[in-house]
Amino acid sequence: MAFILLFVWGVVMLLLARWVCGNWLNHLSLYTFVWTLSLEAHELHWIRYNSISTEAWLYIFLAWAAIYLGTAAVMYRGERPVPAPSRDSLRRLKLVIVILSLSGLASCLVLARQVTAEVDPNLFIALTVGAPKIYAAGLEETGNLVGIPYVAFLPYAACALAGVYSARRGRIEWVSTFPLIVVAIAAILSVSRWGVMLATALFLLSLYATPKTRPFSLTFAQKAGLVTGCVACLGLVSIARTDLSGEFSEQSKALQSISTWVPPAPSFYFYVSAPPVGLSEYLREPSREGNLHWGRYTFASVYRLFSKLGFGNYVPFHQEFFSTPEPINTCTYLREVHSDFGVIGVFVFPFLLGGLAGWLSISKSSLARVVLLAHIYVIVLFSFTYLVVITGQFFQSLVVSVIAAIFIGRQSRPSPAKWLVRAVARTAA
Repeated sequence: MAFILLFVWGVVMLLLARWVCGNWLNHLSLYTFVWTLSLEAHELHWIRYNSISTEAWLYIFLAWAAIYLGTAAVMYRGERPVPAPSRDSLRRLKLVIVILSLSGLASCLVLARQVTAEVDPNLFIALTVGAPKIYAAGLEETGNLVGIPYVAFLPYAACALAGVYSARRGRIEWVSTFPLIVVAIAAILSVSRWGVMLATALFLLSLYATPKTRPFSLTFAQKAGLVTGCVACLGLVSIARTDLSGEFSEQSKALQSISTWVPPAPSFYFYVSAPPVGLSEYLREPSREGNLHWGRYTFASVYRLFSKLGFGNYVPFHQEFFSTPEPINTCTYLREVHSDFGVIGVFVFPFLLGGLAGWLSISKSSLARVVLLAHIYVIVLFSFTYLVVITGQFFQSLVVSVIAAIFIGRQSRPSPAKWLVRAVARTAA
């Protein structure tokens, strides 16, 4: 019964998202899709979870309503016209993408040296037999397998900018795939799937968010290449990691049968269906996290930066685990929001998120706004599992890509002298 009710709710909210935003693919429909998918997966009961508490259900639907209300509050305004990009801005955009990608590639070379020094001199053996050791090192707060600190995150900003570049060019060129390839290399070297998912999301969502001034075309070979590349990279990492090969003690016969054909299926199902249960378990005993400073998760990257400068408290990358009964620490973004701001944050945060996304979607008059909107979409996309802003990759991508977009936009404007000459010429004509 709950499965059917959730399905009906999802359909109604998708129709409402279409009415509010004027199109089918928007942040509201994306939010509804990922949350309906997660909750429906939970209702399949392929893993025997603890029950979701009434409080957790109330918070889930309160936040769901809040993001719609926040969007509706700003969508009454008309959409602003979007100026066509100049050739100068495209050249500068291409240059920035290449520079950021090359910086990430340099970090990959350093990371490869670290892997061979710490795990095995033979890089192939290190990435296969030694993959569990690399993965375990990534869970340590003081791990040495990081490449060049901060520089390693630059390709993510390049991926967001590459999506804009592809949309403005009307096709995917080599410069568009360059940062994606760099991120894929880094993911294989660090045995991490998260980087590939984030980079792909940033690229595709910025590609969609960018106003199209010319028809966009994608050949079959390019579509196949993008899909194959992402699947192959995730597959290689998944095979190497040991956390995908195990079974869950409470999994059903149906999931067991599926896993005989698709071994990672139980793990993927768990990561999609368990976060709402994790939220429920957190709400049963939120005091386990102690008296935390304000905005600990939402501004985690800022706190980490200040702590390295000798100010404030350090925020760990990994959060407290809760039993579902399987342990999980990704308990939807509502867990971080509630921990940071209390019950009021469960309504205010998604309300502001919806309002910002709605305002940016009708105000794409600058490159910086488009890039910021793409990052807002990413927050919505991963909201069913956790608050993505706590990751260093997302935060640095957001800051670097927005600053780069502002720089590109300013540099592409004509100088006062050129503007005056053009104005006189138009008057004379």
